[in-house]
Amino acid sequence: MTLQDRPPFAILNGEIVPFDQAKVSIMAPGLTFAVLAFEGLRGYWNAEDEQLYVFRVAEHMDRLAFSNAVIEIDEPQPQGVLADQMLALMRKCCFREDVYIRMQTYIDDWGDMTASGPVGWSIVARQRGRVAAFAEGRHFGVSSWRRNADDASPPRIKASANYLNSRLAGLEAKRSGYDAAVLLNRDGSVSEGPGGCLFVMRDGTLITPPVTAGILESVTRRTLIELIRDAGIPLEIRDVGRTELYLAEEAFYCGTGQEMVPILSFDRKPVGKGEPGATTRDLQRLYDAVVRGRNARYRHWLTPVY
Repeated sequence: MTLQDRPPFAILNGEIVPFDQAKVSIMAPGLTFAVLAFEGLRGYWNAEDEQLYVFRVAEHMDRLAFSNAVIEIDEPQPQGVLADQMLALMRKCCFREDVYIRMQTYIDDWGDMTASGPVGWSIVARQRGRVAAFAEGRHFGVSSWRRNADDASPPRIKASANYLNSRLAGLEAKRSGYDAAVLLNRDGSVSEGPGGCLFVMRDGTLITPPVTAGILESVTRRTLIELIRDAGIPLEIRDVGRTELYLAEEAFYCGTGQEMVPILSFDRKPVGKGEPGATTRDLQRLYDAVVRGRNARYRHWLTPVY
C-alpha cells in the first residue's frame, strides 16, 4: 500500500480516527506472538445503482468469530456491531469505487503468549480495484514448502500466524520465476496457494480440494461452489494429486483479494492451451455480475453501504 493508497480514516477499538493515529503497542501479543485473527472483505461499486455493495458480510463475520474461538481470544464486540462500524467507516471515507476491507482482532496492550486479553480491534477500508491477473492469468509453481497441518497451526482459520507459511512459499515462487505457488499438504496432495484456493478441470469436471486438505475455509471458494452447481457445471470436491495439475484443461485460483485468477501453467507446463479457459471466463463474468448486484438471484449476499 503506497502513501497515496492510504485511507483518511480507520476504526480503532470502535472509534473512527485519522489513519495515522491508528496505532498498536509494540508489545501487544497480537504483534509479538501473532495472536491475531482477521478478515478480508470486498466492496463493489455499482455506478448504475450509485451504491457500494459489501460481499457476504455475514459469512465473513462468522469466520472471524470461528477464528477467534480457535485461537482463544474473546470477540471484542458482537458481530453486528463490528459490521455496523465497518459500514460507518466506509461512509465516512465517502468511497465511490471498489474497496478492500481488513478487519482484525488481536490481543492488545501488553501480555504473554497465552494471554486472552485485552482484545483490540481495527478496521481499515481502502480503494482497491481488480487485479490485472483477473484478466491476464498467472503462472504457478509447486512449492517445496508444505502446508501447515491442522494439528500444528490450523489453516482452516484466518489467523496471521498461518501466513508465514504462505509468505515462504510465495517468496520461493518469485525466486523461481513464477507468479505464485501451489502448496502441497503432508500427504503430498494439493492444498491451496499462499492466499487462495484452487480449482482444476479434468474431462469437463471442475475439481477442488476438500477443507480437510489443509485449506482455509474460504468464503470465495464456497461462493464459487454454489455458482458452479447452480450453473449445472460438473463439480467434484476431492483430493487432488500433484500430477493432476499437469493434466488440467483449465484451472483458476480464487480468494477475496484476487477474486478469480486464471492459471496458465503449473511448473512451466501449460494448462490447456496456456490461456484462460472458456469455463473460467464464464464463471468470471457470472461472479462479477453477482458481486456488483446485477444478478437478482444472489442479491441476498450483498450489504449496501449507502
